[in-house]
Amino acid sequence: CNQCHVVAGHGVPVGPDLTKVSEQFKGRKLLQQILEPSAVINEKYQSVQFDMKNGETVTGVIATQDKRTITVIPNLLAPKAVIKLPKRQIKSRRTSKLSSMPQGMATVLTKEQILDLVAFLQAGGFKLPAGLKHGHQHK
Repeated sequence: CNQCHVVAGHGVPVGPDLTKVSEQFKGRKLLQQILEPSAVINEKYQSVQFDMKNGETVTGVIATQDKRTITVIPNLLAPKAVIKLPKRQIKSRRTSKLSSMPQGMATVLTKEQILDLVAFLQAGGFKLPAGLKHGHQHK
């Protein structure tokens, strides 16, 4: 999970932070999100396909937008590489109904491991005991 998600400060922020995922999903709903990631897609990470008037197609996640421009991240693994689309040049746009998280990620886990994952996420991930936080630094 930490290859694309952050949990309790650890991981890569390609997808939603899972530290507080249990505030939105609990029990069966959380399990469903793990097994069927497209059931509910976090808007911040939802792909949009833009068909431009010049015939080009741009797909990515909307980073920012204002009155004139939509800034798109085409690859969440490279979040600083953005494309700025002038709104007046956009012919149409479609929001993807598929999550960037591939379905079937949990197929490598046993039933017990999946239940442990649900419990781990509901608990907010691993938290370093307060007494060990002093001097604990990432480099």
